[in-house]
Amino acid sequence: TKRKKNKKIICTHIILDNDATLSSDELSAVQEYHISIANIDFLWDCLKQGELLSIENYKCNESSGLTLLPFERSSSSSKNYCLYFRFCTEDDDITYIPQDFEVAKYSILEKVRTLISNMYNCFNIFCLIIFQLILKASISSTRRHLSRKNTSEDASEYYESYVEELKKQGFLASESFPPEANLLASEKLQALMLEDVLNGDTISEEVSNLVELIWVEALGHLENILLKTANSISLNDVSKAEGILLQVKAALNKGETTEELRKMMSEFYRLIPHRNSEDEVNKRLLSKKEDLCQLIRDVINVSEANLSRSNPPSLAKYRALRCKIEHVDENTREFFKVKEEVLQKNSGKNLVDILNIYRIGKVHETVEFQSKLGNVQSLLHGTPGRNIVGILSRGLLLPKRLVEDHGIERTDFGNLGNGIYFSDSLSTGNKYSQPNKTNGTRFLVVCDVALGCCINLLKRDSSLTEPPPGYDSVHGIRRTEQIISDFEDDEFVIYKTSQVKMKYLVNFCMSGDRIKDFCPCVNSELEENRPELLNDNSQLKDFALPDTNPFINIKAGLQDLSGIQVPLEEIHIKGRIMDFIAQIIVFQAYNNKSDLPIETKYVFPLDDKAAVCGFEAFINGKHIIAEVKEKEEAHQEYREAISQGHGAYLMDQDSPGVFTVSIGNLPPQAKVLIKITYITELSFHHGLIFSLNDQKHITLGLIFLLSFKLSFENDFILHTLDNSTLDSKGFSLQIHIGEVYLPRMWVEKHPNKESEACMLVFHPDFSTALPEKAYTNEVIICLDCSNSMEGSILLQAKQIALHALSLVQEKQKVNIIKFGTSYTELFSYPKYSTSNPDLTEFIMSATPTMGNTDFWKTLRFLNLLYPSQGMRSILLLSDGHIQNKSLTLQIVKRNVRHTRLFTCGIGSTANRHILRTLSQYGAGAFEYFNTKSKYSWKKQIEDQMTRIFSPGCSSVSVKWQQLNLNSPEPMQAPTQIQALFNNDRLLVYGFIPHCTQAILNALIQEREFQTMVSTTELQKTTGTMLHKLTARAIIRDYEDGILHEDETKHEMKKQILKSLIIKLSKENSIITQFTSFVAVEKRDSNISSDSNNPNILELITTEDIDFLPYMDWEVEQLENIMMKVNEILILIFFLILQEGFWKLNHELGLILKLNVNDLNTFLVQKGIQSLGSKGKEDVLQLIATFLVLQLIRIKLELEGITVKSLLKLDDSADYRYALDFASVKKAVEWVRRTEAQYPSLCSRLELGKDWDSATKQLLGIQPISTRSPLHKVFNYNQG
Repeated sequence: TKRKKNKKIICTHIILDNDATLSSDELSAVQEYHISIANIDFLWDCLKQGELLSIENYKCNESSGLTLLPFERSSSSSKNYCLYFRFCTEDDDITYIPQDFEVAKYSILEKVRTLISNMYNCFNIFCLIIFQLILKASISSTRRHLSRKNTSEDASEYYESYVEELKKQGFLASESFPPEANLLASEKLQALMLEDVLNGDTISEEVSNLVELIWVEALGHLENILLKTANSISLNDVSKAEGILLQVKAALNKGETTEELRKMMSEFYRLIPHRNSEDEVNKRLLSKKEDLCQLIRDVINVSEANLSRSNPPSLAKYRALRCKIEHVDENTREFFKVKEEVLQKNSGKNLVDILNIYRIGKVHETVEFQSKLGNVQSLLHGTPGRNIVGILSRGLLLPKRLVEDHGIERTDFGNLGNGIYFSDSLSTGNKYSQPNKTNGTRFLVVCDVALGCCINLLKRDSSLTEPPPGYDSVHGIRRTEQIISDFEDDEFVIYKTSQVKMKYLVNFCMSGDRIKDFCPCVNSELEENRPELLNDNSQLKDFALPDTNPFINIKAGLQDLSGIQVPLEEIHIKGRIMDFIAQIIVFQAYNNKSDLPIETKYVFPLDDKAAVCGFEAFINGKHIIAEVKEKEEAHQEYREAISQGHGAYLMDQDSPGVFTVSIGNLPPQAKVLIKITYITELSFHHGLIFSLNDQKHITLGLIFLLSFKLSFENDFILHTLDNSTLDSKGFSLQIHIGEVYLPRMWVEKHPNKESEACMLVFHPDFSTALPEKAYTNEVIICLDCSNSMEGSILLQAKQIALHALSLVQEKQKVNIIKFGTSYTELFSYPKYSTSNPDLTEFIMSATPTMGNTDFWKTLRFLNLLYPSQGMRSILLLSDGHIQNKSLTLQIVKRNVRHTRLFTCGIGSTANRHILRTLSQYGAGAFEYFNTKSKYSWKKQIEDQMTRIFSPGCSSVSVKWQQLNLNSPEPMQAPTQIQALFNNDRLLVYGFIPHCTQAILNALIQEREFQTMVSTTELQKTTGTMLHKLTARAIIRDYEDGILHEDETKHEMKKQILKSLIIKLSKENSIITQFTSFVAVEKRDSNISSDSNNPNILELITTEDIDFLPYMDWEVEQLENIMMKVNEILILIFFLILQEGFWKLNHELGLILKLNVNDLNTFLVQKGIQSLGSKGKEDVLQLIATFLVLQLIRIKLELEGITVKSLLKLDDSADYRYALDFASVKKAVEWVRRTEAQYPSLCSRLELGKDWDSATKQLLGIQPISTRSPLHKVFNYNQG
């Protein structure tokens, strides 16, 4: 063994089999430097005990024979291994292994040799770790092999070729190390090799008994509480239940009534059925239910690795924990050392008996442990036995912040806030280690805790969520006779899971505990319980995605319950298009030619961008308007009306894209006119808008009468294309928009109430703006093969993966990775192999048998070998039930500069929240593949692959510029905006009052990007279309978006927003999962079907969609206004002073029709005199100049030129020819300088919210509000 001293390597021990092997010079050196000599057993025993032993019992043999290693003595043949280590150093003289490197890859190869005469056996272990330096070492000899590579691609290629070379030499790949060889590996590699221990074929009897004990404790606790098994509860329901607990906590703090609290908890009990529910809702109950949810989650996650078997064998349960557990023999020094360490920290009076000690370790803890913080202490963590399954399977977690005072015997949130608590005293840990129900013993976890810089506190602080600045942990000092403190015991708290590493699990009992025998029926043999797989003869065509139009097989229109269609006689369509959105009204006239009444339904296909917002029916002289009501109420009304013989109409969304209207009893020989109103976002592709396409309605060949009318509202040039058609096959309209890539903003004022809805349109074009490195260079398809993907879910994932593979371009490198608890890659590194059949076969061979969903391991290895050029894009296909979510998100976030993550959610129980969050963190995009809309899968994966191959911007956010500082928080959808890619379109909606500007922020190639969007007069409108689309966007964001990054808080927000969603649904007639359309028509027994048929043309004529009803008059008026403005500007430019400003004098007032005297009087009343004579003069000149600039802006906007603000009149070349540009530029510069000297002056003088609105009101462009102070002064006709 050697130690490093003053940059020299000092030898302290020599390991030999006999001293005859030393030369005379070496013997002299041994005597001179007092070097100890020992045999090979000394080395193994030192490593086993973890300390340097005395050499007295390890003398070298005097014979010349060679002593075998302990595990070789009974073998006639041996395995030769070689070790390859990778270092972070360039000093060839240093041969020790540094501990600050990361292991990216390793392979194990072995070769069996036969004993030959005097040759001795040895182990040579190959472990290849990609970094910069490779060391080859063996027990019998040591030699170094250096290979420095500059890029991950070169290192990976070298890695693969070297492995192939070794295989040619007779080495074979091995799945695991022999236990003794682990000691030759670095600590980093040993951490990764924990997986090999977990995948072993046997476990000891002691470990088997422990696994059975903690499993029985967990399940037994749940069986006593739950009405059904934990495995029958979905993880999504657990998340929803945790969200409800957060909601109840907030309501409890607000002092809500007992009845309201019980109503909230009833939803919790619906999701998590209990044998007995508790009536009293308090903090103690919330804490218990929080722990219950965590335990259910742990059991479900552990059960995933066992294919949800009710009683898997011990070995399967052990593997599912994903934690190395080794029993420490009570006769070893290690046992006594740990026992002594635990007992010496017992400050209580109760006697403690240590029954068993288990050595434990988790891969992610070892990899992430922040030992570099220093001050690593061995501390204790007590917990009930029912929690051990969860702690061993996922590690110690930060508690969810439900309550500040749990009201039970634990300190979480009570003393030092939201952290993981430890103690250095066994008596403190006893308070939390309750006796097990099964055998009466207790558990305690011994951990290494990296306290780092620890602050000592004497006062409680339950608000802490992190240490004070400059510290890594917190220590609550216990009170003594000399120390006045709030803490009864010493408490150490950390706020990051990466600061703890579990070492031992101690099973003990205290005096007074009633110990019971526990004799589990141990079955350690692993049964084969593989899910049914596809036939091995499956062909590639069996995995093809559906390619049919779903509307071909759907019978659209009015039909009876057996599907026989009622004749359609007339159809009339009216629509209004504004930018990328539209409102369409469809009138359809049907005639029941039967002599009998029939109960009918109306099927109305629409794409996923559309939403019905109105349903009316005209029948028997009556006009029935459907109302949106809560679903249960609506269905009840419909059933009662039908049973009483009345007409009834019920409308639900049966599946994506299909709306069904139950018409109820249709009288004989009766005509019915159905009016459906829907709103939609228009499809867009390469500058073209598509509206009312894909033949969504019935074929028009048998219709007697058809009419169509559209109005357009846009501030850009529109062109209809030759491909637009209107014939018997249907209607198709294609529109080309000019300047589509310019950001723009629309504001709609509601006609009947004080409400404004906004829409922000952003359509980036990155094709010419970004460097080559912004484009994807390699694509990694990651296929989830965990056990939860069994059945049709994995088949669907394969279908999507194969179609994605077919879309990979030739210039892209590609690789396929199958992952679960571990991972398997097709190639050692991505290759140009799109036509390689191995790719297809590798995907088709996937089976859902790889355990849990530990995606973080795959990400970690990929990100250690990130591409040297371009971007890497990962396509993840999974159900989203990912282990170690926080660690996974951390890895994604810190590697986003070179790796983007695109996620695909598969299966009805997919966790869409975590998949969407992963794509958000990874600057990618998320798509959910709904089995009810398989027809769209091809387009969805094609959209994903298009994004993968294009540059984009991430961290997109919108800041709405509200004029009133006291305005409510903007209600925006989507709340979290996913990354944008070339030719992607972003529509952001919001209910934001008095807002005419918004700032869009984003990151492009790690650089901040910002643009301001303003609303011109042409983009302000009145109506309800944008209000309805905004409501629909908020509803859709509620259903599919991310309301909060934390899943529990996301579910809590959903519970809180449910009433708002129902309110928006009713106000805007948008049906949701909670609401339906319903209408009831009261009928008499004597119904005349002839005289009361509706006059269809008359009804249609009343629906007017023209938003400019007096266009001819308005055009003439517009021309007159432009002429007057030009004349006024000619006069005004004669008054400009050399410095670039105008004076607020009588001449300017006459031109602008402004009473300057009244304005001066108003300003004096508002305190302008306080500015002094110089200040007053500057402000009057500033007001005058702003008035002129506003008039110039109005002139430009009348000519179709958009100006973002009054101070942006000088930054565009589009209108320099139209004005005295030099004078305008000088005026703008003067205003900027002067306004900076008098900040916020406009509002201080009560002229208005800002200079833009104030000058418009003074010029008469906008009416002065009756609440404005200006109204009393300028109460005259403006114009």
